[in-house]
Amino acid sequence: MSFVKRSKRKTVTIDRTVADTIKEISMRHGVTINNYMKSLIEAVKELEDLGLYAPTAIKDIKNIAILSRLGMAMIPTELLNHIDSDGDTILSSGIRIGRALKEIKADIAKAIEFLGTQYKVLIPIEDRVIVVGTGKSGAILANIIKGIASGGGLEISDEGGIITIKIEKK
Repeated sequence: MSFVKRSKRKTVTIDRTVADTIKEISMRHGVTINNYMKSLIEAVKELEDLGLYAPTAIKDIKNIAILSRLGMAMIPTELLNHIDSDGDTILSSGIRIGRALKEIKADIAKAIEFLGTQYKVLIPIEDRVIVVGTGKSGAILANIIKGIASGGGLEISDEGGIITIKIEKK
C-alpha cells in the first residue's frame, strides 16, 4: 500500500509579462500569487454562476467605478418615476432589494460597503459601518442602504440621522 499523497497542483503556462503583472498585483495587496489567483478564480466562478461572462462583468465594474466618481449613482429603477419620493418609499425600495439579496444568498454587508464607499456616505468602523447622508442625494442613498440592511436582516440603529449598521466579518 502506498501512502504517498498525490499533489492537487496543476501547472499552467502563461506569458512572462502576465506572470510579472500577477506578481506585482498580488504584492500590492500583500498576498501570495497563489492566494491572489485562488481569490480571482473564485470571484470569476461566482460571476459565471450568475450567467455573466467574467471579463465583461469586470469591465462593467470598472465603468461603474468611473461613473460613480463622476457623481453617477445606482438607484432602484422604481424610484426613477418617483424621484421626489418620501423617505418611506425610498426605504421600502431598499428593503425589497435587501430581501432579494438575502434570498439569493448574496453578501449583503459587501453590497452595503460597495454602495456606501462608492457614493461616499459610509464610514467603516470595526464591526459596523456608519451611514451619513448629507444633502438630499446623500439622504436618499443613506435610506436605500438602510433599507437594504433592514431587508437583509442586519442590525440597524438610527439616531439623529446617523445610521449604524452592524456588519458581520467573515
